[in-house]
This record gives sequence, structure tokens and C-alpha cells, in this order.
Amino acid sequence: MKTRRWLLALVSGAAFVLAPGAAQPVGAVAATTLAARTVALAPAGDTSEQPQPPPTQSLCRPGTPPTAPPTTEFYDNNPMLGPATLPFASPVGPLLAGYQRFGALTESEFLAQYTTGTPAAYVYPPANGFVIAPDGRPLKQAQSLLAGYRLDRFGFTGGSFLAPLGTPFSSRALTPQSLNTPANAPLANYHVYCVVKPFTVDSGPIASWFAQPGMGTQFQLNLAYLPQAGATLTVQWLLDNGFLVEEDLTAGA
Repeated sequence: MKTRRWLLALVSGAAFVLAPGAAQPVGAVAATTLAARTVALAPAGDTSEQPQPPPTQSLCRPGTPPTAPPTTEFYDNNPMLGPATLPFASPVGPLLAGYQRFGALTESEFLAQYTTGTPAAYVYPPANGFVIAPDGRPLKQAQSLLAGYRLDRFGFTGGSFLAPLGTPFSSRALTPQSLNTPANAPLANYHVYCVVKPFTVDSGPIASWFAQPGMGTQFQLNLAYLPQAGATLTVQWLLDNGFLVEEDLTAGA
């Protein structure tokens, strides 16, 4: 039942993505076609100048996901490598289909390539994780998200990156520790959000990193589109100011 509800929410969110031609599979946007693709859910820019329906939560189902037991056992006793046993419960489990913690690398090769320093810290990709074009520029463009569109995120609300609901974990090119469950958080700290008031983000394909293929779509918040946020533009700011609500995909399952 949980899986069916998760799939229903995924289809509901995906229905708001309008693109010409055949629909693209989630997490398989080709960089070579990005420039020609109509990515925007509505014309980008100041959405206040565009005809919009009154803000409403009727398209969203606000809810708070239940907390899960925090991760206490880690792969090779290293929290950086994620939980010893990968989550399998919905809605997180289906996103891990085919996921390999170290890709085609060994554990030691993975740590040597993607960590640095003592104590070790992850080395994150350039260009905020967007695919970089041959001319050296990140492949991204402004995209407006309309009311009712669903997004998700692994991590606390203090961050500025989101993805279309249901993007496979391997297509996000995240660290394995992103699957850890902190105290007082849902499983793998995974959150689903629904757009209440339209806003604009930078959108583009995710570069391969952390031994993962990437090529999913990521949304990065940009102060240029929401200057009223000042220096506090995060997912939490969007929640506090009525642009997003959180949803619970396990409710009623």
C-alpha cells in the first residue's frame, strides 16, 4: 500500500512537467539536448508578472513524515560510508534500486578519490554539481515551478538543493552518508515537498560524482529569483514563507 501511495504521488508530481516530444525518463536528461529542451514548467522570470491562480494548498497534502530510528551501525564502522544496511522501506527503498555504494570502485579507491584531509572530508564536485559544458560553463537554466509540483530532498531544510520527486538515488550523485538517519528525522532524512506558490530555480543535469552516474535533474535555489529572502534562502525559508509544504507519503498507507 505504501508503494502504491508513493507511485501515486510521483505520478501526480510528474504531471506538472511539460516538455515537447517524448517524455524523458527520470534521471536520464541528456546534456547534449538540454539547450533545446523546454525545461520550464512556466516561462522563467518574475512569476508575479505572469497570470497565476491564487495560492492554494488544494493541490498539496501537508503532512509530517514519521521519525525513524537513527542510524547506529555504519558500513565498515565509518559514518561517511552510510548505514551498514541500506534502507528498504518506502518511500526511500524504491529510490535505491540498482544503487551500488561505491559504484565500480573498491572502498579504498572510493575514499582515495572522493575524500581528503584528516579527519577525512568529502570532496564535492565543481559548479555546484551541474554538468559542465565543453566551454566550461555549467549546464543550467531558470525554471519556474508551479503550484502542485512535487520535489524531494535527502537532508535537513537548511540546504538549497532539491530534485523532482522520485529521482533515483544514483542519479543524484550523493554521498553514501546521505542515507544515514539522524535523530528525530524520517528514514534517511528524506523529505517530500509540494509547491504552494510558484517560484523559480536554477535547473540542470547532475554531474557524475561519488562513483554514481548522476544525470538526474537538480534544482538549486538562487537569491536572484527570490531577493526578498536575503541571505537566508533555503528550503526552510520556502517553508516558512508559504512557497512549499511538506508531505507525508506514508500517511494513510
